[in-house]
Amino acid sequence: MKRKLFFGILVLGAASMLCGFDSAQTAESVMEKMQENTASMENMTSEFDMNFDVSVAIGDGSTTTTIQALATADLDIAATLDPLATSVTGTFGVSALGTAENIAMQVYMVTEGDDLSAYIYTEDSSYQEAGEGDWQYGTAEDLGVDLDLDSLLEMSSSYDYDDMTEWGLTFELSPEAADYNGTECYLLSMVIDSSNFTTILDKAEELTGEDLAEDAGVDDETMEMVLELLDGLKIKVEYYVDTATYLPVGMHIDLNDTDMTSINAFVSELIGAYFDSEDSDSTTTIEIILNDASMDYSLSYDDAVEITVPQEALDAVASGEAENLGDLDEYDYDEDYDDDYDYDYDDADEDPGADTASA
Repeated sequence: MKRKLFFGILVLGAASMLCGFDSAQTAESVMEKMQENTASMENMTSEFDMNFDVSVAIGDGSTTTTIQALATADLDIAATLDPLATSVTGTFGVSALGTAENIAMQVYMVTEGDDLSAYIYTEDSSYQEAGEGDWQYGTAEDLGVDLDLDSLLEMSSSYDYDDMTEWGLTFELSPEAADYNGTECYLLSMVIDSSNFTTILDKAEELTGEDLAEDAGVDDETMEMVLELLDGLKIKVEYYVDTATYLPVGMHIDLNDTDMTSINAFVSELIGAYFDSEDSDSTTTIEIILNDASMDYSLSYDDAVEITVPQEALDAVASGEAENLGDLDEYDYDEDYDDDYDYDYDDADEDPGADTASA
């Protein structure tokens, strides 16, 4: 499902005309001007940074131990509409418990004939040397995704302010100009919380024509539990729109105002039940603290963009070295993993677990 959604996400908007901050503008008028000019945008480049800094405090009633975890991303993104193509290059990093792991990646999604093809390179520092990563390749057809690119682009450019309101997305316009890297901007902001999250899910299912929860293997009871856990969710979204061009030049998203009470209660009950069963006098508590959970985009439309798939990616596909994304989707992790790693204790001298148990 993740790969299907990956193919379905593409295209960003922008605008053009006017000069200087106009206090008579409204959120709706700014959004409409952006929408009107989206059709004229041929390409876009973006720098994306993510920071997810979390602390986990584990207490037993007398002492508390805090574990720090950090996830980061630093990506360069480029996109063109004619032909439709996208490239993403950069790194993801994860560190916790004194260990660190970095994943370098390259993603190229390009139009080939009437289909959309993806070339994906990943290089994991935990077990691969520089330049020794793996290529994967697949098309929308390989994944069983029926994409009408023209309809997709037409649909993405047709959404207006009223459509967004139906999705539960309500924008507010700051009464004063905002500065973004030296550019005078209109600041549009909105908050996604538990009250409109369900509406967004319903609209997404209506748009895709699929039951996203069912497609992901999530039953109704689990989905209800997930929605309860997201009761304190607050996603703040800010758009910085150039007052001279009506182009969005920056975007900030964070979850820092999210109330973690429901999630902490659930995790404490789940993990605490295990530890407390081992020691009836123990009372284990778990608290997840969001130090910072944010993403920032800076966008530019001035540079000529040419997206070319590297020759090494084409060679990996031609030689059969690149894994096919369609084949990966067919892997059954419940059954195939057990088959791949099944250990027949009858053929062994003894169950290796016996030594552990008797040690």
